[in-house]
Amino acid sequence: MSSIPSNLARVPNTLASSIMLNSLNRTNQSLLNLQVQLASGQKINRPSDSAAEAGTISVLDDQIERRTQRIRNIGHGESVLNTIDSALGDATNMLLEAKEIGLSQVGATSDKATRKSMAVVIESMVNEMVSIANRKYQGIHLFGGSASGKQPMVELLGGWKYQGEGNGLFTDMGLPRPFPITVGADQAFGVKSTRVEGSRDLDPQMVGSTRLQDLNGARGLGVSKGTITVDVDGVTSAVDLSSAHDVQDVIDALEAAIQQTDPGAVVQIDPVTGNRLEIIPSGGSVVTITDLTADTIAADLGIAGAFDAGTTTGQDLDPKLTEMTPVTSLSGVTVPLGTIRLENAGQVRDLDLSGAETVRDIMNAVDSLNIGIRVEINEAGDRLNFVNELSGGAMSISEVAGGTTATELGVRSLSASTLLSDFNNGRGVSIESGNSDPVTGLPDPDRDVDFMITLKDGTEIEVDLAGAITVQDVLDMINDAAIAEGVAVPADFEAGLAADGNGITLTDNTPGTTTSVTKMNNSGAAADLGLLGSTDGAILTGEDRATVAVDSVITNLMALAKALKSDDSTGIEFATAKLEDDLDRFAQVRGEVGARSRRLSDAKIREEDMQIQDMSLKSQVQDLDFTEAAMRFATLEQQLLAGLQTTSRVNSLSLLDFLR
Repeated sequence: MSSIPSNLARVPNTLASSIMLNSLNRTNQSLLNLQVQLASGQKINRPSDSAAEAGTISVLDDQIERRTQRIRNIGHGESVLNTIDSALGDATNMLLEAKEIGLSQVGATSDKATRKSMAVVIESMVNEMVSIANRKYQGIHLFGGSASGKQPMVELLGGWKYQGEGNGLFTDMGLPRPFPITVGADQAFGVKSTRVEGSRDLDPQMVGSTRLQDLNGARGLGVSKGTITVDVDGVTSAVDLSSAHDVQDVIDALEAAIQQTDPGAVVQIDPVTGNRLEIIPSGGSVVTITDLTADTIAADLGIAGAFDAGTTTGQDLDPKLTEMTPVTSLSGVTVPLGTIRLENAGQVRDLDLSGAETVRDIMNAVDSLNIGIRVEINEAGDRLNFVNELSGGAMSISEVAGGTTATELGVRSLSASTLLSDFNNGRGVSIESGNSDPVTGLPDPDRDVDFMITLKDGTEIEVDLAGAITVQDVLDMINDAAIAEGVAVPADFEAGLAADGNGITLTDNTPGTTTSVTKMNNSGAAADLGLLGSTDGAILTGEDRATVAVDSVITNLMALAKALKSDDSTGIEFATAKLEDDLDRFAQVRGEVGARSRRLSDAKIREEDMQIQDMSLKSQVQDLDFTEAAMRFATLEQQLLAGLQTTSRVNSLSLLDFLR
């Protein structure tokens, strides 16, 4: 409170006036500040009011703004997921209707005309299913995965190609383990094939430009960064490899350190294996390499230990296959590459890969065909996968004119290692086994015979495929059956694979006119293998029944429509059964979407609660206590009035007042 100092009686009037004026100004300033606080309702209106409290308010404002945005994000995410759930519900209902149609057309109760009319209904469902897959919400395609800005499904060659990618679109929702708010169509609709997965490890060799990050390392844990200690005949030096980028950087650093003591030493990639480092000391020198205490780079590079005349090579570093891997470094692959044949949706392309220098070149060459086939490197980084992205198309990869490129790359769709269960779009091969005599009840091997091959010279070869799992098993069983009939294999007869295109071939060099294959015991094996039929030529080439189709709801609906049109009871039954798998997939994805939506709902409640706490804390720091402020305002008014009265009284005193 303002007061008049007791010593004013002994000072000049000018000084007394100045002191009283300053006191009045301070009171007025306090009143002004308090009026501003009362008008704004806040006790902190600018940083100068209180630096510490202003800093706290700034932090809380930022936190509140972030929570507000997260709440908006969560609300948007809930809307997207709810829309996805609605779309999946529509797709499920449509699929149930398609399944009902398929079941009603199985058996003798339906005629050809009815099936054709039902095919039209199923075809309309295909278009509607594509429309659902392309559904979007506020500009975001629900089933485009991470590529939510472009239409997921586009028509190509009479089928539907998926051009989305990734598992979904992520946004900041303040969750410790974020999850996407959109869904990839491959998760819900199944829009990619799982074949052709590379059948062989391409085991790429190292070159100087191989990046250290593209090595699995001797321990299978990659290659870390760090420093190693190099001892050459007792002379020790530290080699910092923390900045090494590729294998050549490591070679140069090691060689420079070792040659300081042993000028004739050589460090290189092992020319024999191509997958490890080789350290060759000169004369009787011994090079010992160890890691520093906290580093593991020497162990990762497979060079921890001693190298002398007897031991010069390190451990296998298992290089990964990358897009920049040179074709020349692929193990077991003849370079330059030859020509392979790719087929999809009735389109046939012979692709010359002789100009491919890297794996990326192979990818670009296949992609340039634009027939719905894409090449990717598998997750393990050791082989190539050819992926069919075209729902409604049947992909085949084969050799051309006796070439071996597709086989060497491990991507031939019908090879010796192809599983019979992959034939006929997953229906497999019907093989008779375990049949018994209906009279005696005893096992009857004759009833297990699947088909008969009649050679040109009249020799009949009965083939029992019981136990066959792969194409190689089939070839072996056919050739063994021929040998059992006294046929010279391969001179007179041999079962093998087509040298041009795909299919099982039967080469018949016996004298005569016709080679034929007929089924036995009503077995479907010959038909499922594509071997039924005859030829007057030297080679009977079977149909390719191991084509790769996309296991998707669109593919299965198109297959059902095709089977209905062609009055194929077996095809109708199989396609209808596949719809059950699609229903299971929809149910699983809807369950996952529901779980995500529930997590978002819980997260929204938590964020709102935390936001209320932050706002409460900010209010305690920033907001004005009106009761206390009103009392303080009244006190300051009284203080100002008293100061004015005192100043007026003091300024009216004169020397005569003191002389009385």
